[in-house]
Amino acid sequence: MTNISQSSSSGGNISVSLRCLGCGASFDAKRMKNACPSCGEALEYVFDGQYDGSHLERDDLWRFADLIPLRDRSNIISLGVGNSRIIELAEMSDRLRGVRLYLKLDSHKNPTGTFKDRESSVIISKCREEGLDNLVFYSTANTGRSYTHFAANLNLTTYFFMPVECQYKNTRFIQKNRNNFVILVEADYPNIGPYAKAFAKANNLNSIAPMQDRTESYATIAYEQFQQMPQCDFFVQTIASGMGPIGFLRGHKNLVKFGIEREEDVPCIVCVQSEETNAMYKSYISGRSAMTRDDLPKSFPSNLFEPTLNSTNPINNYPSLYQCLKESNGIITDVNPRYVMREAQPLIDALERRKITMRFELEKSLLIGYAGIVRLIEEGKIGGNSRVLLLATGRGQDTSNEIIAPDITIDPSTHDPVELKRQLDALLAA
Repeated sequence: MTNISQSSSSGGNISVSLRCLGCGASFDAKRMKNACPSCGEALEYVFDGQYDGSHLERDDLWRFADLIPLRDRSNIISLGVGNSRIIELAEMSDRLRGVRLYLKLDSHKNPTGTFKDRESSVIISKCREEGLDNLVFYSTANTGRSYTHFAANLNLTTYFFMPVECQYKNTRFIQKNRNNFVILVEADYPNIGPYAKAFAKANNLNSIAPMQDRTESYATIAYEQFQQMPQCDFFVQTIASGMGPIGFLRGHKNLVKFGIEREEDVPCIVCVQSEETNAMYKSYISGRSAMTRDDLPKSFPSNLFEPTLNSTNPINNYPSLYQCLKESNGIITDVNPRYVMREAQPLIDALERRKITMRFELEKSLLIGYAGIVRLIEEGKIGGNSRVLLLATGRGQDTSNEIIAPDITIDPSTHDPVELKRQLDALLAA
């Protein structure tokens, strides 16, 4: 096994390797791996060495580069992502029965207005380091839009598969070149991922991104929270597949491992789902540690309240989310759209008083997360003078009303992946 050695100018010397969560085998971390090459199970990064909690003098997530698995920092593509500020909405405390509410404004610091930009910065930086191009990915909107934006800044060719229902979110606020293809898919959400992977395999393209890399990207939220707001009782996030909370706990476990933080000071993790897309919530409260296709709804309303929360792949992520909630003594809840809209106005008013603009017609995740907090306070699960940090994600700087036209719309049950690639090549050559 060969470890990546990351000499630090910010307080440590860290080596990084990959470990299989199934068979326990160790591997070098020089190349992105989607799974263990020995048994096919999931992987995790292992950081060894000495780290004193110092950071680089940067205004982005890469200030914590010691704990991000990238060998050469010259490959960083940042675009200013991360190190978003935290604000307190002090006037909300009376309404929330004494609970102190804070927002972490990824919605305004990150270039596309979503916390998914953290993932993009790490993944696209690693693609740059490994010389990867022709990248294939899929999402309900935000992840794919973010990957497209970061890859376009490096002039990489990308293939983004997204549901037809989410097209209204794909505004021209992001950068997109002619070789950044947007492919609308007419299919049930869980069928999009398998087709995108089949497309990548059939055409010898690069399907991204491994879960362990995504996890470490969201660990940066924990590093920032610990630095900016060390006294935090609850961390709240609206979830689709749960990657944010999974990474958040991972970050705190890294801090505990290096003796930077005490285990008892790790915030309780709270996940909120929309009632329309709450398969993970239902599975968790039923006591199941794994999900199958039978746990997913057979159909969804055509006008989902927040379609980006209808994850294309909740089944694979659910065991990690289950473990995350168990380890953090966490909570998961759901809220229905009527409840969200009834309870959300005080939050909207508080943001308007601070001249913090949000595009709630494009992204309602922040409103859903806030409503989840209100519900948990009513149920007595959050109370007293608790300090609650809610991750704000939601197109805060997006001023565009122009929708990016898709390059093609497909039905995966009838569209051959090789033929699709030929059609896209022809568009680029035209």
